[in-house]
Amino acid sequence: MTTPRFTLLIPIKDGREAKTRLDAVGAVGRAELMAAFARDAVTAALRTPLVRVHVVGDRTALEPVLAGLDVTVVPDEGAGDLNRALTHAARAVAEPARGTAVMLADLPCLRSEDLEAALTAAPFDRRSFVADAAGTGTTLLVAPPGTALDPRFGPDSARAHADGGAAAITADLASLRLDVDTTADLQRALQFGVGPHTAAAAAGLGHLAGS
Repeated sequence: MTTPRFTLLIPIKDGREAKTRLDAVGAVGRAELMAAFARDAVTAALRTPLVRVHVVGDRTALEPVLAGLDVTVVPDEGAGDLNRALTHAARAVAEPARGTAVMLADLPCLRSEDLEAALTAAPFDRRSFVADAAGTGTTLLVAPPGTALDPRFGPDSARAHADGGAAAITADLASLRLDVDTTADLQRALQFGVGPHTAAAAAGLGHLAGS
């Protein structure tokens, strides 16, 4: 059995308040889609032997999303600030011989092999990141053992992480770059191929999800 080299943190928020640019599906549709994105992303991550998966969020609120999945929930102590929450969580799960990584949950197309390839390509001596398909956001941040995570998620986070000394991981990794923020992103993801939970949620929304 492969020993995990990284602790992977996946922050998950309440879908009703997130992704307001998925305007075509409404608040209920957003909540259903965000839960489906997260479940597909977590499921793919769990199939990656290089990581031990932890979710950052509210344990009670996430019970329906994580039902049946073998993950540990780390409380969100960010008081509404994602980077603060991730910093607290990284300290809580730190192990001397294991690196820490953060992957966002809005990756319904994620293939385990892309996550594994990104972690394998991550340098041993500095932080690194995977930019999203647009090149402006960040979908994965990796810190080697003994290195502070220093998350800088938010607008133009790819530039922020690079300015903070993180190296860009430039491999293809299509499924790890295809995050979903807008209805157009969702349509692209559906064309690429999504996980079963996202496919079912999108089918339930009919033409609003571009299915």
